[in-house]
Amino acid sequence: MEEMNPEQEIRFIREMIERTKKITADSWIFLLIWGIVPILGVTGMYILVALKKYAWIWINWISLVAVGIIISIVLSFKIDRQADFKTYGQKAAGNLAYACSVAFILAGFVFPLLKLYSWGTISVLMSLIAGVLIFSLGGLFEWALLKWCGTLFWVGALGMVFIHENYRALLFIPLVIVGYLVPALVLYSKYKRQDEIHEL
Repeated sequence: MEEMNPEQEIRFIREMIERTKKITADSWIFLLIWGIVPILGVTGMYILVALKKYAWIWINWISLVAVGIIISIVLSFKIDRQADFKTYGQKAAGNLAYACSVAFILAGFVFPLLKLYSWGTISVLMSLIAGVLIFSLGGLFEWALLKWCGTLFWVGALGMVFIHENYRALLFIPLVIVGYLVPALVLYSKYKRQDEIHEL
C-alpha cells in the first residue's frame, strides 16, 4: 500500500468522518422501527387484557417483533449494498445491535416462557437492555443525546421496581418515545440535510 502525503491523509480522515456521519444519520430508520414496535406491542397488550383475550398477548408481541426483524434485515441488506465498505463504527454498532437483539428475545420471550420470572419483570429487563444499547451507541457515535437517553432507560427501569407489575409496561411507552423516537427524528432531519447538501 502506497504511503499518503499529509494532504491525502487529511482528505482521507475527512472522508471517514463524513462516512461515519452519514451512517449515523442513516440509522434513524432502525430507531423508528424499534420505537414503534414496542409502543404498538404495549398498546395491543393492554387492549387484549381489557378484552380478556390473554392467549393473544404472546401472538401480539411475537408477530410485531417478527415484522420488525424482517424489515430491519431487509433494510440492513439494502444499506450494506449501497455502502462501498463498512467503517469500524458501523461494524461495532451492528454487532452491538445484534447482541442486544438476542438479549431482548431471551429476556422478553424465552426466559418468561420458561417461567424463570414473571411477565411483570419483562419491562424492567427491556429497559435495562435498551439503556445499554442506546448509551453504547451514543459512545460509539460520540452523541451525548443518546447517552442521556440510555441513562433515562436505566432510571426508568429503577422506577418500574416501585410500580405495580400490571402497569410497568405503561412506563415503557414514554421511555421509548424519548429514547428511540426523539433521536430517530433528530437523525432524520440530519439525514435530510445531508441529502440536500449532496444534491447541491
